[in-house]
Order: sequence, then C-alpha cells, then structure tokens
Amino acid sequence: MRLGKIVASDSHLQYRCQVYGPREVSDAPQPDDYGLGNFVAVPVGDRRALVGIISDTQLHNPEFGSFSPRLSSDEDLEIFSPDYLAETRTLVSVAVIGYFDENGRPHQDAPPVAPPVNTDVQLMTDEQLRSFHQPGDEVCLSYLPFLIAAARTSPVMMQAILKALQHLQAVFADGPASLRLRLVRQNLSWQFRVAGMA
Repeated sequence: MRLGKIVASDSHLQYRCQVYGPREVSDAPQPDDYGLGNFVAVPVGDRRALVGIISDTQLHNPEFGSFSPRLSSDEDLEIFSPDYLAETRTLVSVAVIGYFDENGRPHQDAPPVAPPVNTDVQLMTDEQLRSFHQPGDEVCLSYLPFLIAAARTSPVMMQAILKALQHLQAVFADGPASLRLRLVRQNLSWQFRVAGMA
C-alpha cells in the first residue's frame, strides 16, 4: 500500500514522508497504516529499496491560530473551488534500518544511496518483513543498536521500537523466533523504564 512520498530528510538515515490525502490517491491510507512502529519500504530503482520504521508523526495545519473569518465552509469549497488545495498535512518520520540490494538480498545497515524527493513510501507486507528479518535460519535484528541509540534522546523512538517488535512477534508467531522477539521486547521495555527513572 502506498502511504505517501519523501519530502525531506534530516540525515542519511532519517526522512520525512508526507502522507497521501483522500484526493491524492484512490485508496488513501488510514491512520493505522502509518502508525508508530510500522515498517515501510522506499523503492530506489531496479529491485532496490530502503527499509525503515515510522518513528514519529507531525501534523501541519497552517490555519491553526488564524482567527480571520472564513467565507466558505469545507463542503462549499468542494463544490465552488474543486481545485482548492488543502494545506493541512500529516508528516511521518522514517528511520532507515537497512535495504534490499538489486538482487533482493536484505542488508541491515546504512544504505549506499538516498531516495530522491517525491519517492513513494509503501507499507511493507508480512512476506517482505520475513524476508528482511530472516535471511537465514535465525531472526536478525542488527539495526537495533542504531534505534536504541536514537531512543536515548527521543522517548517516541522508544515506543516505536517496542511497537515494531510487537509487530514482528505477530509476523513470526510460530517457532523459536517468536520467543526470542518476546524476550528482546521485554528486556528493552524494562531498560527503557529504568532509563526513564534515572
């Protein structure tokens, strides 16, 4: 599912995605689709794609604080000014945790390329998540140290990590992977709580 498009970056591993609105795509994403901790893919040509998690949300509303009277309601604007652009936007931050190379192989480290502005951001399927996290027999979470380091300065990132691990538990519901993911999630949850008290 297409969620939005890349509109800015804060670094090589941190991007901002503008979520598509109802008039921009036929099947507009719902809030659950771009929820905190969801995994996303950003295609960068051929079969290559960056992999990231949604790590924050920002709401942009230029009309907030404007107390001038409005001449038309939102319903009237649809009829009398169908080309009117709504300037309210939802932006989500995407922390890149790896990529798929041109051969479709997963890598859980910094990608060599950055996506161009206006590149689509897509919600990852369970099959893509399995492929990214289990290239061999074991579940791989090599990107966790990067996210944990970011969580030291961002309480929202702590929650994004826990929600991402919870989602992975559902994807790997059977077998030893589920138990390992549950233990990692419980351990990190305890660490984040203790760090919050310090």
